[in-house]
Amino acid sequence: MPLEPRLKKEIGAMLRAARTAGRDMLFEHEVYAILRAMDIEVPRHALVTSAHAVTRELLHGIGGPELVMKIVSPAVTHKASAGGVCMVHADPDFVRYTFEKMTSAFRDMGVPVEGVLITEKVDYQPELGNEILLGFRESETFGPVLSFSKGGSDAEFFARHFSQPNLILAPVDRDWARALLESSHIHEKFKAWNREADVGRIVDVGVAFSDLAVAFSSYFNTGSDHVITEFEVNPLVFATDGRFVAVDGFARFKTRGPLPDLSIAPEATMRPFFEPRGIAVVGVSTSDPTKAGNIIVENLIRMERPDIFCINPRGGTLSAGSREFPVHTGLEAIDAPVELVIVTVPASATLPVIEGCVKKGVKAVILIPGGFAEVDKNRDLEEEISRLAKEGGFRLIGPNCLGIVYEGSPTAKGLNTFFIPEDKFSVSMERENKVAILSQSGALGIIEIDNLKNAISPKVIVSYGNQLDVDPCDLVTYFQDDPRINVIGCYIEGFKRHAGRKFFDAVRAGTKPVIVYKAGRTEEGRKATESHTASIAGEYAVARAAMKQAGAIVADTMVDHGDFIKTFALMNDFVVSGNRVAIIANAGYEKTYAADNLGDLVPADFDEATLSALRAIIPPMAEASPLLDLTPMADDAIFAGAVETMLKSPDVDALMVSIVPQSALIHTTDDEIRTNPDNIAARIIRLVHAYKKPVAVSVNVVSRADAVYNELGRTLDAGGVPTYLTANRAMVCLNAFIRHRMSRDKTRPLSHRLK
Repeated sequence: MPLEPRLKKEIGAMLRAARTAGRDMLFEHEVYAILRAMDIEVPRHALVTSAHAVTRELLHGIGGPELVMKIVSPAVTHKASAGGVCMVHADPDFVRYTFEKMTSAFRDMGVPVEGVLITEKVDYQPELGNEILLGFRESETFGPVLSFSKGGSDAEFFARHFSQPNLILAPVDRDWARALLESSHIHEKFKAWNREADVGRIVDVGVAFSDLAVAFSSYFNTGSDHVITEFEVNPLVFATDGRFVAVDGFARFKTRGPLPDLSIAPEATMRPFFEPRGIAVVGVSTSDPTKAGNIIVENLIRMERPDIFCINPRGGTLSAGSREFPVHTGLEAIDAPVELVIVTVPASATLPVIEGCVKKGVKAVILIPGGFAEVDKNRDLEEEISRLAKEGGFRLIGPNCLGIVYEGSPTAKGLNTFFIPEDKFSVSMERENKVAILSQSGALGIIEIDNLKNAISPKVIVSYGNQLDVDPCDLVTYFQDDPRINVIGCYIEGFKRHAGRKFFDAVRAGTKPVIVYKAGRTEEGRKATESHTASIAGEYAVARAAMKQAGAIVADTMVDHGDFIKTFALMNDFVVSGNRVAIIANAGYEKTYAADNLGDLVPADFDEATLSALRAIIPPMAEASPLLDLTPMADDAIFAGAVETMLKSPDVDALMVSIVPQSALIHTTDDEIRTNPDNIAARIIRLVHAYKKPVAVSVNVVSRADAVYNELGRTLDAGGVPTYLTANRAMVCLNAFIRHRMSRDKTRPLSHRLK
């Protein structure tokens, strides 16, 4: 719920006072005041600015035989490491002496000192679960992000080397705050010790921090003058006297700027990229057929487009395919509608072309060349192009991209702007897999499509480059509403400012699986930070957490990304009823390997009818079990019989089949697959589509040019049964698919989405 107006006004006054004093940070006693105003307990404390202010009555009011003294200075953030924290006996004379010693030491170093904060020493057992870190920071890309992890002086070390912080975007309600805690390793200890009441206390603070983060965020129009960029309590402790106390606090803020525009442009503005009336290619050559513009024209001809226009200032005639095209000297020379312009000239020559687009009234531009913002000297050029696009009211993909390959629709021809000759790259769009591949890198999109060619035929591939205008948010939103797309795969190197939150909103609003690989995760990109929250919650960690929270499937590797796209595409119409899995293998080690990688899946528990049916068909030396080793004595019929028996069983929600193809009794070689129509692959394909339960297959061989088992995997993939080279890969993908479906259908706790 929103922060109470009275409370927001009170906190706003504190921030304004600090800003008036020339600070962009709050002193610890000011953080205490905010926490106390939100009904979060803080230590008893007092700020003293002179030794004379230390009296017996003052110390008695704080209480305890021992006290903590902390230097108060705008120049000292990490007080303990700077020597600004002392533990003292509650003796007035000794406290005065320590005050003079601390303040003099810092002033002698030229550090400004406001005074000393004297607090009670809160007693607690410093063990896992008793001291936590809870805070938030304002991400430039995603907005306010809550962070929860182990607290204490070693919190940052623990997060880097043992367990990453658990992150979630604000705002959150109690359910999401609880999910944040339940997704952590620390929660396991609370469960083991039956500390549900303590979980509730942490959740209360998490919701309060979320309300504070939103009230003072640049991403939300709440009427505040300031943005809290970092706010952290480390540690929050469960004291031995039963209190839940915020021991140390830190906050940094800034003056609020303009509210970011988080809206996504209407989907109608995207249509001319995919279903344009009239396409002009700028930069064709009448003498060099290898130019990018010429290759694009050839590709458009293959898509049977009748509305292609060629542009070169020199004019002339272009022969391409079996057609002759007049080469126009500019857009203004074309006496026909042109909605899409594909620009292939060098960056230095693009500005006049864009000015022509404004005059012509085009609706979409694909800017192919590189050499813009990647080259500092051309940053101004990119900004001018952006200004002109807004003035002309048209959308722009690129620069530094390959553009679009699109199958087309029942009412519109497709298009292909990839400037790659057909003999080097072609896309089959024959299968009904309904996949969209959206990649910031054109080369990576090409490689991934080539790797998946036996399994899927994408409906559309978009290489969107530098995101001068169109970005993943626009594309995901557009294809979420396209009935011809079921699965969306994204490769993202980076987000524009504020675009991470837009992407989060776009994914969360949709229903189709969005599979994301986010690049740029190294430490080199991290800015210097002062709070533990900011340091341990870098932008990649925030992006990963946000995408999971939104419901995206996050791939940790590019292998995962390709395999997940294949899995979700081929299993799109399969039914997920639960997470009970059975395993069939013809080698003991493969069964064990699969069982060692169950993840969120659990072994099925067969009833007697299923066990009896298995015993009737499996080899006599095999044991009927949900983890079934058929041994090398199983032939095609036995394998298929076991698969059908398990898929029939009401106790089985999903199946993993592992085939070691060297077994003499099953038809697995390339020749056997081609010459035996009822081979093991064909049998499995029929059964999988008959029962529509999730099935993943492992064919345990090395895939290479001279392998004799390549056709087995290709046949299964082409038949709609996702196939992998190891049992581990099969189980990872089966897990991802079932976890996503159960999370989407709300049959799993919210915390499973964050893990």
